[in-house]
Amino acid sequence: MKTSEQHIDRILFTGVVVLMFFGLVVVFSSTIYISSLKYNSAIYFLAGHLLRVLFGLFVMILLIVFVDYSKLKIYAPYIFSVVLVLLISVLIFGKGNAKRWLSLGPLSFQVSEFAKIGTLIYLSYLLEKNRDKIRDFKSGFLPLFGIVILVSGLVLLQKSFTMAFLIASLGILLIFLAGAKVKHLILGVFAGLPMLIFMFFVEPYRLKRLLAYINFDETTNDVKHQALQALIGLGTGGLFGVGLGHSRQRELYLPLAYNDYIFSILGEECGFIGSMILLFIFFVIFYRGIRIARYAVDDFGKFLAVGVTFSIFLTAVIHIAVVLRLLPPTGVPLPFVSYGGSAMIANCIGMGILLNISKQIKH
Repeated sequence: MKTSEQHIDRILFTGVVVLMFFGLVVVFSSTIYISSLKYNSAIYFLAGHLLRVLFGLFVMILLIVFVDYSKLKIYAPYIFSVVLVLLISVLIFGKGNAKRWLSLGPLSFQVSEFAKIGTLIYLSYLLEKNRDKIRDFKSGFLPLFGIVILVSGLVLLQKSFTMAFLIASLGILLIFLAGAKVKHLILGVFAGLPMLIFMFFVEPYRLKRLLAYINFDETTNDVKHQALQALIGLGTGGLFGVGLGHSRQRELYLPLAYNDYIFSILGEECGFIGSMILLFIFFVIFYRGIRIARYAVDDFGKFLAVGVTFSIFLTAVIHIAVVLRLLPPTGVPLPFVSYGGSAMIANCIGMGILLNISKQIKH
């Protein structure tokens, strides 16, 4: 009889750890200049990022070893209740103009990152429970779609357009995979478009980013500067890169080089080859996640595995697309690589659950 450890998808686990190592190296390289300049310490940012990586790994291993993912069904309604309380609380007590961060004592965290995971758990629970009703508009589709719209709307009020879009996309994907009628999904999407369009144009900075993206050659603002510097970084890297620690874009040419544009720094220092290796790892993670979903022992595990896998993969795609100027700037970190705490911990929670599901897949 195999042990639980033997059932863990080691390829998936290794891929995540390698991404974290990539992140530590590139975060150190991209912050050494600004860290020395502002804090007189070359490792100021690295030290904080290392602590978050270690804590994320600790949480992920706890979930792999000690938590049976199927037990999450019991707590799913309570988890979602906490999600709603946090999403409402951040609108009232949140820090900054964007109202995305909530403080609990000395700790501050971005609520939407954890709301995404909590919503995926609850939605997977409901989809398994009500799968036989999913094709009925009133009793099946509408309540499920309403949950997706509710969470996305609350996140949208935090001025987090991309996260709201991501949560809505994941929710729609899971409802579709559960067997909902396509015409119901199309109707639901069109019904939600007016709110989405209104929230997009009511914030001037969103319109500014969109216009800068469309009229790139005629734009002279900071949005264009960031996009150009990101492309210059990638172009400078060439095939093999300029070498680790030799980036020029990190020297205040590219704002938030260690977070929103870290793929540009990686491309500059590691070149096309290094960038392709990173992309290959993300595709491996995507493939292993879908494989876990395919062989999961229950529908709850299938839906949750798909949700977590697509959450990480789509976030990576959006980040890289922004750096390549295929999308307007969105402020999305590269999973397991970018500097930051909330996204790192939330992604580690999701990956811990996914690896836990892999322990019980049908071989």
